[in-house]
Amino acid sequence: MDTGDRHAASSSERTHLPKHRILALTDGVVAIAMTLLVLDIDVPEGLRGQALVDALDDVQGQVGTFLLSAVVIALFWRAHHLVLRDAEWINGSLFWCNVAFLALVSLIPFPTRVLADYGQQPLGPGLYGAVIGTAALVLYLMAVLVARGSGPRRPSPPFPAQACVFLLSVGIAQYAPMAAVYSWTASVPLSVLAHRRAGRRSRASRP
Repeated sequence: MDTGDRHAASSSERTHLPKHRILALTDGVVAIAMTLLVLDIDVPEGLRGQALVDALDDVQGQVGTFLLSAVVIALFWRAHHLVLRDAEWINGSLFWCNVAFLALVSLIPFPTRVLADYGQQPLGPGLYGAVIGTAALVLYLMAVLVARGSGPRRPSPPFPAQACVFLLSVGIAQYAPMAAVYSWTASVPLSVLAHRRAGRRSRASRP
């Protein structure tokens, strides 16, 4: 390596962050977000008889939304690690996308509580769909940046089906809140199809 190459490599190391620092920060944010989900589940003290039964019935809805968001956050954590798997260094664009992604993940406990309290109104599913959909879209943008930085032979990331489903549910929630909630299940088969299609494109592009 000549002097110019060494200078370029040294400059890159000064302006880029090591991947393990970003992954460590992400692990911490995910852990805190999941902890905050649990703290929102609360049963008043001193209840007995029917009042306790009614309070436990109310908690069932909170537990349901907690499980939903816990799964969503866990899937985001897994997808984030897969996205950064082939990234050796984190440049400025990828860093700020990661900051936006972590900000949205840390926000998830708030729309989770709103969904538990206002699931029958447009606000609950609409806000939840907006936050989850935007986080998925930012994660897709990160995957695109990693693919571009890995050379021309790097396959493009799968179509962001989850982001589209959750963002479209925001509009559905304005007319049918519960239909918006049920529409989220479509993200599972659509994501599977998107990954299969991306896999076929990757195999077809190989020499």
